[in-house]
Amino acid sequence: MKLIYVMLLGILLSFSACNRTERDRVQAGSVDQTSDALKQQRDDYVKSTEARLAEFDQKFDGLDARAKAMTGTAKADFDDAINQLRDQRKAVSKKLDDLKGVSVQSWLSLKGDVDAAVANLEHSYEQVSAAHETTPAAAPNTHRK
Repeated sequence: MKLIYVMLLGILLSFSACNRTERDRVQAGSVDQTSDALKQQRDDYVKSTEARLAEFDQKFDGLDARAKAMTGTAKADFDDAINQLRDQRKAVSKKLDDLKGVSVQSWLSLKGDVDAAVANLEHSYEQVSAAHETTPAAAPNTHRK
């Protein structure tokens, strides 16, 4: 009788150990899947933010073209504003680089900073563009020969 209880206890212990190991495997697999999902989210975010920064580069080139039509202090002021926008864009790029360098588990903590910097850049661009929207047209050539 004692032998039956010992065997039963041994079977129960080995069965519970098997279940625990399986559960641990499932948890480890779930952590890997979560890590992969976070990495994919970070990579997608970085790509979309880099695309937005490329759009800003094109917008700034458009501002440069508008500035070429200007003269005097208006042109100098506009050029300075464009240079400040480019500096602000570099700061956003630096924040994005910092985000790329952190672990996939902690990238979300920097995402808010990058989002805020991009929003500020967008706002600054809108202000500069609106302030210099009316570029003086070149004087028409009215002299006829």
